[in-house]
Amino acid sequence: MNKSESIVNLSKALAAAQGEMPAIKFDSINGFLGNKFASLGAVIEATRPILAKHGLSIAPFPIGDGGAVGIEVILLHTSGEWISNSVLLEVGAEKGKSSAQVAGSIISYLRRYALSSICGVYADEDGDGNKPAPAELKAREEKKPVEAVSVSETMTIEDACKTTTSQNKQYGEMTIVGLEKMLSAMHKKLANNEMTPVEKAEVEHKIKAAQMVLAAKENQEI
Repeated sequence: MNKSESIVNLSKALAAAQGEMPAIKFDSINGFLGNKFASLGAVIEATRPILAKHGLSIAPFPIGDGGAVGIEVILLHTSGEWISNSVLLEVGAEKGKSSAQVAGSIISYLRRYALSSICGVYADEDGDGNKPAPAELKAREEKKPVEAVSVSETMTIEDACKTTTSQNKQYGEMTIVGLEKMLSAMHKKLANNEMTPVEKAEVEHKIKAAQMVLAAKENQEI
């Protein structure tokens, strides 16, 4: 992270702005998991007036490095104080999309998460233990027994943190950037649509766990 010599005024303004942030309208649905989330437009519409009220603005700049794209986000205050940080994700092949479209999706994804994190708001539906798992919803639609996909109906944050990668690393030990990269890779794997129902259910289960851990880390709950 980079910052101006002083961020005293910026810190006060951001604290005040975060205290006034409204609940963000979940206006979109994840095509893979069925969970609701707030689009980038919804987050901007809800947060920009409050940021402006307190002399704050956010400038996201697309950046690239080799086969990766991302954003550098600068949080500015009218006093001239600022904070900036950047993140990059690899641009992989995605069925039905050009490289430019994949890059655009990554940039929009990172902008949404960066803005939500800075403003201290939720942009994704919380995991609800009373909700059927994505694989169960899929099984109901196809009128297949849930047992065929072997995914638990409930998942606690403790369970999510103990979920492991193929390298046997627990999600709870991963960084936010690492979780975001892993989620991007798993979404691409799902998009290829070359898995058996059991394999697909396992990936969906891991995505749900990663999203829960990511949300908890972004909100400093773990």
